[in-house]
Amino acid sequence: MATYGEVEWVSLDTYRKMAEVNVFGVIAVTQAFLPMIRRAKGRVVNISSGLGRMAVPMRSPYVITKYAVEGFNDVLRYEMKSWGVHVSIVEPGNYIAGTSIFTEESIKSDAAKMWSNMSEEVRSDYGEEHFNARVALMRKYATGGLTDLSLVINAFTEGLLQRYPQERYNAMDLYFKVRLFIASHLPEIFYDNIYIDYLKK
Repeated sequence: MATYGEVEWVSLDTYRKMAEVNVFGVIAVTQAFLPMIRRAKGRVVNISSGLGRMAVPMRSPYVITKYAVEGFNDVLRYEMKSWGVHVSIVEPGNYIAGTSIFTEESIKSDAAKMWSNMSEEVRSDYGEEHFNARVALMRKYATGGLTDLSLVINAFTEGLLQRYPQERYNAMDLYFKVRLFIASHLPEIFYDNIYIDYLKK
């Protein structure tokens, strides 16, 4: 599941709903199959996101769930080593255009819900112009990304079938790989100045 909105705009219920699906759903399915996987010395391949290792504004409900899945998968990988079970994670880049995880209808619906549920104080502080500008930015973002899902499918397949599977598969284009490298390995000022500071206003 995915949604958007600045932190003060998003209800706790929305955060909980996102976590229920994106985090506890992953944990529940993993726990259900793990006894069989352990006995068979099989594989676990979970999916996270490039946003599980780098944050972006307006996406905190989604980002926190993907950070959680990354941590869960790392712990599981350490625990399963002694059982001979390899655990991998797939980190897709931007596939919004290919998955339609955001649509014009969902963006509009989420915007209406956020605006109506905001306190008068928050509405007044941010202002309708700022709010509408962020919604418009989300609309623009939702039309981008890759449409060909083969990188993600190939990553899943390799995680399950490769003789020596990787711990992490970056199923993303070069733009996202460079961005993730900058976010992961350089001081934060580089990532902030290149990718985030355009939102300061």
